[in-house]
Formats: sequence, C-alpha cells, structure tokens
Amino acid sequence: MSDLPSGQLLPAPISWRRDIPLYYNKTAAEYRADVYERYDELVSRQMALHLTDELRGDYPFQPVLDYVLRQLPDQDRAALTDVGCSLGRIAAEIAQRKPGWDVYGLDFSYQMLRHAHDYWKKGVTLTPHLARYGWENPSLSGPQVTNLHFALASGQDLPFADETLDVVINTFLLDRLPNPARGLAEWRRVLRPGGKLIMVTPLNFLSPDGWRNWNPPVKLLEHLLQQGWTLEDWVDPLEVREPMDERGNAVVWQTVAGVFTKDGQ
Repeated sequence: MSDLPSGQLLPAPISWRRDIPLYYNKTAAEYRADVYERYDELVSRQMALHLTDELRGDYPFQPVLDYVLRQLPDQDRAALTDVGCSLGRIAAEIAQRKPGWDVYGLDFSYQMLRHAHDYWKKGVTLTPHLARYGWENPSLSGPQVTNLHFALASGQDLPFADETLDVVINTFLLDRLPNPARGLAEWRRVLRPGGKLIMVTPLNFLSPDGWRNWNPPVKLLEHLLQQGWTLEDWVDPLEVREPMDERGNAVVWQTVAGVFTKDGQ
C-alpha cells in the first residue's frame, strides 16, 4: 500500500468533465454508441438495480457483493480499483467498510460516473425515472464517502503505474471488453506481487470470437494459470437474479466467480 494520501495514485488526467477525471479521449461516435450513456434507458435502470434496496426490499446483486467482500484481504490499508464500477455500489461498500483503504471506481461511461460521484461522493439526492418499470420514482440520498474516487478509463488501459494496487475487482465486465486477454494482462500489470484479482462474470459474450475463445469457462481458467496467476477460489455457477420490472420478470445470470493471486510475493 502506498503512503500517498487517498486518491493520489491517479496521475494528472487528459481532461476533466465536471468532477470526473478523464483518462481516455472518448469520441462523439463512442459516446453515441455507448448504451450506458443513455440516462432514461440505462442509467436509471442501474439506479433501480443498485440503489433502491429500501424500495425493493433487497439488493439483486447481493450474491456478487457478498462474494467480493469475503475475498478481500484482512488488512487495515490497501489500494483497490473496481474496473467497470457502473454506479459504484460495490466500490462504495468496500470503501465504507474499509475506511483506511484507497478505493477507485473506474468506468467507461461518463453518465454512470457522474451519477456515482454525485451520489457517493457529494451526497446528492437522485431521482431516477423508474415508472417505466412499474416502480415508484424514488428520491435517493447518498452518503459522502471520502476514500472513494471515480474516473473514466478503458478497462484495457488503466491509469495506474505498474504494481501499485493490492486488489483489482471487476464484475460483469470481462465479456464486454473488446479484448479480454488484454484486459487481464493490464490488471496483472497494476497489481503488486501477491495482489488479488477478484472477478465475477457471466461470460455472456457479444461476438462469436468471444464464445470461441473463452467458452467453456475452463478456457478462462487455463489462460489465467498459463499467465502465472495462482487460483485461490472458483465458483461456477454463482447465480444472480436481475429483476426487470415490478411484476417480477427477471434475467438469471449463471456467473463464474474467481479469485487469483499474482505470483511473486
């Protein structure tokens, strides 16, 4: 763990947009193509999934959160990044439970990061549009988590120096990367020797190449072992039920969850 003050592992960004440092020059075409930049369609839906426990009575991604929390190292200080953090729920849960940790939430969607920063860092009250799903339109008031920092970056090109992090986590991301092997190599680059990679993925690829190269999941396991990772834990499947509306329609994800240690401790 670095002795730098919280938030200081990030270098100077390319630019800023509101309160979000940008480490990737996202083009206008990339903004238009990114469905997660669409507020009513996707950002509100992510708020419904990750911020409305009291309204719904549960947290749909609790199995993922519980898995990640169980695998965290038991130490007072550490540096961690959640790559593909969406609205920052898991990163914020860790930061609040580990006040001595330096926690970074990275995502490729500015709209996700903007609302994550407003909610978790500034304590802004959000009012997502959920009536289209049959739910109420709630007012969601956030905390102010001081050891949590958000930034826009590619999951395949992280804004950290070599061997500066103790933990890299990612959930529901690997199968959305253009090049999963490059992402895995990048996460290894930023981890210290002995650092942990905690990953939960449905392996729900969007291209034939993804399915060919990474399915069945043993192909992912073999790739990681060949790259020098040590397997600490492997669960297949870890089931996650994602509600679609108030009626109870849902998508059931059969995810793979794994924990790997970077050799060389």
